[in-house]
Amino acid sequence: MAWEKLGRVFCPDGSSPWAKHSFMTPVPIELSQDVIRIYGGMRDDHGVSRIGWVDVARGNPLEVLGVSPEPVLDLGAPGMFDDNGVILGDVIRIGPQEMRMYYVGFQLVQKAKFLAFTGVAISHDNGGSFQRVQVTPVLDRAPQALFINALHSIQKTNEGYRAWISCGQRWQAVAERVFPQYNCWTVTSPDGLCFDMSEAVPTLDCEGDEYRIGRPRANQLADGSYEMRVTSDTLSKQYACFRAVSPDGVVWQRTADEELPRGDSCTWDSEMTCYPARLDTSDGSSYLFYNGNNMGETGVGVARLEPAS
Repeated sequence: MAWEKLGRVFCPDGSSPWAKHSFMTPVPIELSQDVIRIYGGMRDDHGVSRIGWVDVARGNPLEVLGVSPEPVLDLGAPGMFDDNGVILGDVIRIGPQEMRMYYVGFQLVQKAKFLAFTGVAISHDNGGSFQRVQVTPVLDRAPQALFINALHSIQKTNEGYRAWISCGQRWQAVAERVFPQYNCWTVTSPDGLCFDMSEAVPTLDCEGDEYRIGRPRANQLADGSYEMRVTSDTLSKQYACFRAVSPDGVVWQRTADEELPRGDSCTWDSEMTCYPARLDTSDGSSYLFYNGNNMGETGVGVARLEPAS
């Protein structure tokens, strides 16, 4: 498997007050036979993220066809779990015009840096707009997720749904700054809305000098096995993404695959590549959409899977 980096797709130009910079944690979905829609978090001058989209040509994902003029998911009401920013989780199709968006909402509190839990919104117009299913989280605080319970991918199964999540338990001081510690888990649900965290299973944990590993993006391959891409951070602040494989989506083995090497000096992804999300299109093409420097501040790029020689 070899991925060819095609280049940067999009970064906000700063003309919208709600989207001054960044396109974080991209989630692509095939909107039609001609269009791929990439959902992502765009930040204002205060660093607060709202969710918007960019449409690109399915045959050439560097060709931008349109950008959302307004957020498709704005901040929650004051005092709610998502009143200080929302980023992607995942977007899945439920029906011809119906999509379900899982998002991570941020809230500032007095004695911790933030809290981050998972909400759900629904679209009935093929992803043009979304409305919250409920104002409270569907994945809330749990013993293994004291500060963060963030869903980043979910898949329909014969029994219901399986989700892959990041759970944050504590905080780590690095170079006089405080960062969240988290690792990867999986949990099932009968309907994709009710989750029992007492049945959650750990999947990938930190290794070496890593102190956090998360944003698990899992997908099933043609042979029935699974692959998952995660992003980790180290005490020396080396942000990097990795691929893991699994026969069942529960027990995972991390690989040494370097799918997205950093770009040349002073380019948009010269310092890091992170948060990759795979899309297999109906015409047989496969793409990885990913973030570059400063965890998405410089926008979203794309790589294409090259045929085996």
